[in-house]
Amino acid sequence: MTSFREMRFDDLFKINSLVFDALTEVYSLTFFVKHFLEFPGLSQIAIGPGPDGRPMGYIFGQYQVKRNQDPYGHVAALTVSPEYRRLGLATALMDFFFMVSDLKGASYVNLFMRISNRAAYQLYTSLGYAHRQTFLDYYPDEPKPESAYELRKYVPRPMEVQ
Repeated sequence: MTSFREMRFDDLFKINSLVFDALTEVYSLTFFVKHFLEFPGLSQIAIGPGPDGRPMGYIFGQYQVKRNQDPYGHVAALTVSPEYRRLGLATALMDFFFMVSDLKGASYVNLFMRISNRAAYQLYTSLGYAHRQTFLDYYPDEPKPESAYELRKYVPRPMEVQ
């Protein structure tokens, strides 16, 4: 049975097969270490059954509070191993992060994705995320950069009556 838990530092050395998937953005070890220090509790890993406990997927989230803006959650990285896709792991990881962002007081959760990744777009829209804006040439691919969509899902809040 799949188990979900908070990522630990030693997991960074076990997720190479996930990081180098063609649909996953590659980040440096420094990015992940910095993430652990700045955003504790906002990452989860899905572990497969058995004694090996093979990583099946992960999410790295951020909680941002900026001057003159509502606080929000940001999905920095989400990936699921190709052999475990379409089993609901990405949905479970996204739901976890949305819930944690809500509990922290976020107004919304956003993410950036390649416009060519139709499967991801379908996943996110099925979870209630909507296209907010397009960033041209966001991903500096060679020889041709690729644009990104920013998607957002707002946290429902009761309206205050004055």
